[in-house]
Amino acid sequence: MVKSFFLFVFFLSIAVIGNAQTTQTQESWWDYLNQDRFSEHWGTWIDVQAKLKDSYVHQQNFNEFTLGASYFKNQNFKYVGSITYVDQFPATGRNYHLAEYRPWQMLQYISKTKSTRFIQWLRLEERFKQMSVNSKPADKYDFTYRFRYYILAQIPMSKHKYEKGSLSFVSSDEVFFNFGNSIVYNTFDQNRLFLGFYYYMTKANIFQLGYTNVFQKNNAPNKYLKSDVLRVSVFNTIDFRKKVKTKEAAQ
Repeated sequence: MVKSFFLFVFFLSIAVIGNAQTTQTQESWWDYLNQDRFSEHWGTWIDVQAKLKDSYVHQQNFNEFTLGASYFKNQNFKYVGSITYVDQFPATGRNYHLAEYRPWQMLQYISKTKSTRFIQWLRLEERFKQMSVNSKPADKYDFTYRFRYYILAQIPMSKHKYEKGSLSFVSSDEVFFNFGNSIVYNTFDQNRLFLGFYYYMTKANIFQLGYTNVFQKNNAPNKYLKSDVLRVSVFNTIDFRKKVKTKEAAQ
């Protein structure tokens, strides 16, 4: 099923690109994600991200700040409710910022085989995007929904899996769909295909480095944006629960 999904996305992208007017950019995304666990069922989700553009690093594009709560049903399944604040930097020559307030809800499921760990999630976002009038921020917001499906496959490359000093190959794909009155040409919003590596600095701190290909539809006829993205991330997990020997702790 996983291979079929990736192949579907790949061939769909080729078919669309063949008839598209595509603009290309080079970006870099710098991300810190913290997930804490306070009890058997409750934890927090914190994410801080800076996105740069123009030959990867020459101009700011977006800053994103996320704060939320996680409910762990069991060791493999959890619910997340969060809100993200997005600070969008203007195009070159403009001196204002635009804000976006983005509450979202997510279901996440983790599964494993002998050689691979999978993470999947479904996310629904409610997006309140500030509008501009005459090149100035307005007190008006465009409201839309966005649905996201994400799947990640992690393949350990070290004998000591998921431990300090170990390395894993990682591949993921995420597809986005927009819904709302202002959505005309971009019900399909974008697809993000990632290839990279996890390096375990400790069991609870992971460094990620990789490449993301973003293929995005503009809200205009036959216009697309293709971005080559350098992705640098640090994932940090803190477990504040009392140290007890459980099957989950062994994961």
